Amino acid sequence: MRIRWLVAILICVCLPAAVFAQQKDDEKTLRIKVAQAVRMLAAEGLVASSGHVSARIPGTNKVLMNSRDASREVVQPDDIVTVDLDGNKIAGKDREPDEAWIHLSIYRARPDVMSVIHTHSLYATAFTIAKKPILPVCVHGAIFADGVPEYGEAGKVVNREQGDALAKVLGSHRAALIRMHGAAIVGAYLEEAFTAALQLEENAQLQITASALGPVDVLTPKEVEQSNRESWTPNSISKRWEYYREKEDRKLGGIRN
Repeated sequence: MRIRWLVAILICVCLPAAVFAQQKDDEKTLRIKVAQAVRMLAAEGLVASSGHVSARIPGTNKVLMNSRDASREVVQPDDIVTVDLDGNKIAGKDREPDEAWIHLSIYRARPDVMSVIHTHSLYATAFTIAKKPILPVCVHGAIFADGVPEYGEAGKVVNREQGDALAKVLGSHRAALIRMHGAAIVGAYLEEAFTAALQLEENAQLQITASALGPVDVLTPKEVEQSNRESWTPNSISKRWEYYREKEDRKLGGIRN
């Protein structure tokens, strides 16, 4: 209970600056960032032929997300589609993802969320198979100290009923696992959701690795508070985003959108 209280306080403290960060991004910038996030997550193995990233357009009921068929390795801004919160495609040359309702239901339930990411994370998904909870076992895992609940239905989330059920499981948490499938991770702006997706998989990998050696230790409530205060800040999030942008630049020979 104390861990949940501390995490809630830290989220509230960081939220105003985070919301402002996305509020100043126009739709063109958000399209570029959504495409970048998809490519960077593909490079890190969190999405592959499937998986998607979305961002709410501030002040509207519209959401940007990568299309169903565009390759995640090379997705570009013109591969991004616009969908409203009722599931209607507003703009875009291709179809929206089959699981668009993962995003739409969460946005409908969580006004604080401005970005949703659906990954097929190897290590995080393994916890749904082993029926074990993800625990905060490292500094970057502290943001999940209030728990990572599990949506208990395997398979795709393809309609509003399923999406609403997932959103209910997510509740006020930062992430939820989808049984034998993947995860849904949220943020108050796109870079935050991107970083949280990376940190969920990092924590999951460390927990599985450490478990091979014996019982795992977890962060104390005091360590959770300190870790989030020191390592979950707008500057820390920006630093990680820029690192992966530069990593992609090197891969592409220094060419950006």
